[in-house]
This record gives sequence, structure tokens and C-alpha cells, in this order.
Amino acid sequence: MENCSGQQLQEHGGRMHKILVRDYTRCSGCRVCEVVCAFHHFGECNPSLARLIVVDLDGQGVFVPQICRHCKEPWCMNECPVDAIVRDTETGAIVIVNELCTGCHACGDACPFGMIRISPLGDVFKCDLCQGSPECVKFCTRRALKYIQPTDAYVEKAVDSAGKLKGAV
Repeated sequence: MENCSGQQLQEHGGRMHKILVRDYTRCSGCRVCEVVCAFHHFGECNPSLARLIVVDLDGQGVFVPQICRHCKEPWCMNECPVDAIVRDTETGAIVIVNELCTGCHACGDACPFGMIRISPLGDVFKCDLCQGSPECVKFCTRRALKYIQPTDAYVEKAVDSAGKLKGAV
């Protein structure tokens, strides 16, 4: 089952994990999420080191945060020849075990969403949900990014949809 942003619902160990969702209609394109992500992980205010990417669709001012979906059946994990990509049992996040990673980039080739990143030094990295407390969400004042229970994602989508219909009936 997928939520409204295309993410797979994550259930492991008998409990449902929170998921990172995006609402591009709320995104202003400020890219604060990219800056805080890069600073949190690399100590640099350098958006190219962020684990998410804000894309301006066709230069039309429609900004879409691209995020790792932490897939139920992750292609990146399945393609890793040294099993350096695993699911974090606490958060449900798909994470790279740096000590095992050989830097072959097979994971990046496999990810259909382009969310495996490569640092200027050639290190492979991706979203790890900040160990269950995503920094990007904390600093997104427009709430374009949320870290919520999967069931809440559906409720919010239904409420938004109902609000849009209000004037039509």
C-alpha cells in the first residue's frame, strides 16, 4: 500500500513506523531543508550535500522536495553486492553501513528516484531519517515535509481534498 506521496507503508517488527511525506503545494522552494540536512550530516551549509533535493519543475516556480521513500522492497538494497544497505529496525529507514560500502554505486544506479547521493569525495550517502527525528521536517516552516504515522497521511489528504470540494458543491 502506498501513501499519497508514493511511499510504501513501513511495517517491521509488528509496528508501523513513521514515514517522511511531502506536500509540494506547501513548498516555497526556500531550500532550508537542504541546508539543515547538509549541516546536520556534514557540518556544512552546502545544499549539494543534502540527502533530499528540492526540484523546480520546468522553472515554473513549482517546487517539489524529492525524498527517499524508504521502499518496502528497496532496489538500492537489493542491488548492493556487499549488503552495505540495511533497514534500521528502530526507524524503518533504509540506511547505508559506511564501513561495508565499497563505493561501487550500484545502489545509485538501481534507485528509480535518484535519491542515492555521492559526495565530492566519492562517498555514497542517502536519507537515514536522522535516526527517527528528521532535521528537514523540524525546519520546514510551511510543513511541506512531515514525519508522521502512515494513517495520519491519509487523514490529512482526505481533509485537504474535502476542503477543496467545499466551494464546488
